[in-house]
Amino acid sequence: MVERSDKKTPSGEVATGIWLWSLLFPISLAIYWLTSSIVLAALLPSIRMAVPTLQAGWWIRWYERSYARRTRGTILWLFHVAAALWLASAASLVTVVFLAMIEARFGKQPDMNRFVTGMLMIVFGIGSSTLIGLPASFLALRNSVRVWVHPKTLRWCQGNCELLMHLTFQPPKFNHAVFVLGTSLVTPGLVLGTLILIACTGNGGQDNAATLGLTIVIMISFFIVQPIVMIVAYVKISDRIIATSPKECWGNAIDK
Repeated sequence: MVERSDKKTPSGEVATGIWLWSLLFPISLAIYWLTSSIVLAALLPSIRMAVPTLQAGWWIRWYERSYARRTRGTILWLFHVAAALWLASAASLVTVVFLAMIEARFGKQPDMNRFVTGMLMIVFGIGSSTLIGLPASFLALRNSVRVWVHPKTLRWCQGNCELLMHLTFQPPKFNHAVFVLGTSLVTPGLVLGTLILIACTGNGGQDNAATLGLTIVIMISFFIVQPIVMIVAYVKISDRIIATSPKECWGNAIDK
């Protein structure tokens, strides 16, 4: 049995992350002031968040296919791509909020047109993550594949995924696949419910009892029934496809 642990201490990882982000945000601010582009300003933090996950996913895809586990390789790769898009969107959102706060701090009125562009970029990222995450979740469920996603997986495994079965973490690392599954389940319902609400309320002010009753039913479904259904679905599906550790993902890989 091979055992190893991540050599960098949690405090060291936190210190490195703080140092890196303390550089990225001022650079993003400088780019925004020089170009007046929210998209360009958010690009660097987004890339920083997405690239490690994409690198890990691409390598895992190659590793799985080298053992003729093409289905597993495809599923894990899709989850990594969706997670990278999710993380990039999160970084973009933090950057947009940061830039708005800085402008407010200096007494400048934020240009809402620019910030709308930034929000559209975030929506595109979340939408793309959902479009990839939904079929990936279905494939994982159908093929009984436990999924593990983390940007540091490649560093931990040192070129051999079997080492991931013997890692010991203090504290336990977080599986980013939960972001993909949660977003994939919630986003379609939110979009559909919003469109239905718009359709029911956008009748030119010509309300009637039938329309009002339908709107109330939809709002109850949207704000009460849908969250309950999504929570139950998430619990049921995550219990079957989300790995609690790398060992749980690669421990059952031999037959997948």
